[in-house]
Amino acid sequence: MLDSTLFLAAAATAEESAGLVGQFGINGKILVAQIINFVIVAALLYRFAFKPILTTIEERQQKISDGLQYAEEMKSQLAESERQQAEALKAANQEAQKIISDSKEQARIFYEKQTQETAQRTEDMLKRAEDTIERERNKMISDVRKEVAQLVVQTSGKVLKKELDETEKGRLTEAAAKELYTS
Repeated sequence: MLDSTLFLAAAATAEESAGLVGQFGINGKILVAQIINFVIVAALLYRFAFKPILTTIEERQQKISDGLQYAEEMKSQLAESERQQAEALKAANQEAQKIISDSKEQARIFYEKQTQETAQRTEDMLKRAEDTIERERNKMISDVRKEVAQLVVQTSGKVLKKELDETEKGRLTEAAAKELYTS
């Protein structure tokens, strides 16, 4: 349809300007044939050359824009991944700090407990030592009193110049011991 319309227009134009064309030495039929050939070649080139080239260009532009969009998505995913990694690292660091502070607190509590236990054991040992010393002191005082009482009895016997029997010795020893205990 395009070809026939162009052909008619070209033919009408050719007849009107036949006089003008003749002056310049142009053959109108050849000119019309060349115009028709040009239109046919242009239509064929458009259909079989330019259209596939334009389609290929559009496909490549689409691929490029898809690639750019994919690159932008990858950039955003990379940024998100880096952010998540930083958050995970921060959380791990905080957990490590918490563990360290908990460990320090447990070490302090253990130290205080050990110090208290050591102080309690030392206090118990001192008390036992004081009790032992007190018992030994009381025993020594008791032994000294008995010896003093025996010395008193012996001295009394020598002063009286007579030999005392065992009951007299016991009675005097007890009396001397009582006297020493009360003083």
